[in-house]
Amino acid sequence: MWRALLGCIASKEGLARRGISLPDVVCPRCSLDTESVDHIFIKCLWARSIWWNVLAWLRIRFPAQCESLTDLVKYVKDCPGSVRWKRLVSTVVIATVWRIWIARNSKVFEDLFIPIMKTVEFIKEDAFLWISNRAKNMEPSWGKWLMFDVVDLM
Repeated sequence: MWRALLGCIASKEGLARRGISLPDVVCPRCSLDTESVDHIFIKCLWARSIWWNVLAWLRIRFPAQCESLTDLVKYVKDCPGSVRWKRLVSTVVIATVWRIWIARNSKVFEDLFIPIMKTVEFIKEDAFLWISNRAKNMEPSWGKWLMFDVVDLM
């Protein structure tokens, strides 16, 4: 996540800038734009659809102006809520970035396209497991988690 926020991941645009010869620098998922860090995580319609679904699940409206991962993270951090709620949401944001990166690499290296809703399911599972393994004195319920009913975790 921190490398993505710094713009220091191996996007095709970044690799080409470093002098690595590539057949093209176009996004392997949408083929509509150059694959930059912001395109991978925000601007690609595939990634944006994932964020729309994840934020809807979290009951957070997608920001009107969002051109970078930094913009999105700042927007989510600025949402009202308790410290614990913000930690839960932050975990989901990290899981989302992680799964978008994994799906991008699956497409680039294995030509395997992971559908949007499958990726969203993976995000929910990852975040649930991460939180379950870190929760002190409480056992989150999978059924409640799927509805993002996290009152018990507050």
